Amino acid sequence: MNKYTIIWKHFEKDSEIGVRLNAQQRFSLPYFVDGIDKKNFENKRPTSLNPLHLIKGLLVGYFDKPPEVDTAFAKQKAKQILTENLATFKSASLEDLILDFAAHLRQQNGQEASFQALMTGIEMIPNSNSIKYDGSLDLYSCLDEDILKDRRTGIQKLAELLEGIDASKLDSTLLENYALLKADAEKL
Repeated sequence: MNKYTIIWKHFEKDSEIGVRLNAQQRFSLPYFVDGIDKKNFENKRPTSLNPLHLIKGLLVGYFDKPPEVDTAFAKQKAKQILTENLATFKSASLEDLILDFAAHLRQQNGQEASFQALMTGIEMIPNSNSIKYDGSLDLYSCLDEDILKDRRTGIQKLAELLEGIDASKLDSTLLENYALLKADAEKL
């Protein structure tokens, strides 16, 4: 059973958030709920959704394809919304925000949730070696623990991620682990 769920909340274009995001029509945004919030939602009790739920929802739910929900607006505005929340979450950069949230997601919900957030990060910051590195570690762990539905695609994605890392720009303390990860990935 999943430890979390993504709620796609609908908004009118003239809602406060719709006006701020310059929405031209009704839209939906993803909210990540876990723990007591997930239980409340499942039991149809009031669930208070806040910016923390939205940030995690945008990161983990970015590639979601829920039935009868247009996710295009959320994808289009995700980077803007995340950037607007840098000060709220005391992050120096979008990259730091993504890495910090991924670490929190990993600790609370496991590597699969963290990996999804990092893949969103790569979509937004395609040249980030740190996000690719952390994504590679999570994906390797998911493969090692055999929790992916499509192992073959996971192995291909891992090779792609590792190839995309510019080792000359990696923190020197990570180079040895990066080399070990590459060697282990080739054995999969």
